[in-house]
Amino acid sequence: MGLVGTIPPEIGNLSFLVSLDLSENSFHGPIPSSIFNMSSLEVLNLRNNSLSSSLPIDMCKHNLHGLKRLRISYNKLFGEIPSSLEHCSQLTYVSLATNNFSGHVPTQIGNLTLLQELYLGSNNLSGNIPKEIGALTNLGGLDLSINNFIGHVPREIANLTMLQLLDLSTNKLSGNIPKEIGYLTKLQGLGMSFNEFSGPIPATIYTMTSLVYFDFASNDLSGSLSRDIGNMTSLRRIGLEGNNLIGEIPKEIGYLANFERLSMCCNIISGSVPREIGNLTAMFGIYLHNNALSGPIPKEIGRLVNLWELQLEYNYHINGSLPKEIGNLTSLSYLLLNDNKLSGEIPKENFLLNNLLQLNIGSNQLSGSLPREIGNNTSIQDLWLHFNNLSGIFFSFCNFIRIMKCSGNTRGEESNLLDYSS
Repeated sequence: MGLVGTIPPEIGNLSFLVSLDLSENSFHGPIPSSIFNMSSLEVLNLRNNSLSSSLPIDMCKHNLHGLKRLRISYNKLFGEIPSSLEHCSQLTYVSLATNNFSGHVPTQIGNLTLLQELYLGSNNLSGNIPKEIGALTNLGGLDLSINNFIGHVPREIANLTMLQLLDLSTNKLSGNIPKEIGYLTKLQGLGMSFNEFSGPIPATIYTMTSLVYFDFASNDLSGSLSRDIGNMTSLRRIGLEGNNLIGEIPKEIGYLANFERLSMCCNIISGSVPREIGNLTAMFGIYLHNNALSGPIPKEIGRLVNLWELQLEYNYHINGSLPKEIGNLTSLSYLLLNDNKLSGEIPKENFLLNNLLQLNIGSNQLSGSLPREIGNNTSIQDLWLHFNNLSGIFFSFCNFIRIMKCSGNTRGEESNLLDYSS
């Protein structure tokens, strides 16, 4: 309602109040201590204000025994999570996310056995993830992301068989990804990016047929992606960029009919882009740059009519010609193929993409003249053609180009291919 100011302590006099929702306003200052004495309260929602105080150390010890939902996320609360929270034994939902809470997660949190959702992300929490969390067997959602947790993921997490969302991303967790995570058969979302995990992707992950996405980006994972990924029929997105993965992209990835986003950049992936990738017609993003891929770009990629971004740059060994079938990708906005060994002429079809914003095919071995159709494409803002063997007439279309780089090409009789980078 756009309310401002502080929450009046007199609100605590409403002794029969069951639900208090002051969310999505602009309240500041502390949470009045009187609120924690409201013995009939079952729902407390103060989400998305500017409240700043710590939680009482004896919270739930004397009152709030009937509290079921505690939602005080998106504020400026600080201090430690009180261990007395365990006395609110009826809690099914707790969100303290996006505050400034610090210290350890109290082990007593394992006594809240009715909890179905626990969100502690985006704070300054530290220490180990307590193994007692494994006692919360009714949990469907657990978010501990964007904190400072260290150590290994407790194997007791395998007890959370009702879990559908697990987000441990952006911490300082280390060791192997425990195979026990693969036992969470109802899991749909798994986030473990931006940590210090090492070792291979555990084989149990590939048995998780309900998983919609997993994100292991920016760790120190090794080994290769298993061919068993073809069994993960619900999978839509994976994030594996920024690791030390080797081996080839398994062709079995073509079995994932609902797949939308493939991100494996900045690894040591070798082999060719499998032509089976053309089966993934729901795909909107392919990010395979900065690897060791080789061989031609499969013409089957032209079936991906929903593709918005194709990044294959900095592989250095992708060769062959530019498939004219890329011209079928009418949704494409970003086409980055630079720093490879592509050869032959540029198909005119590549300049008929009316949504294309950025085209970088520089540092290849392309030859011939620029297709005349380039002059009709007014969507391109960034055009990089540098260090190829292009020649011929350069058409006048600079009025709608923001960045253009054409240096290091052959100058034909009427051409003037200059470097217009800016």
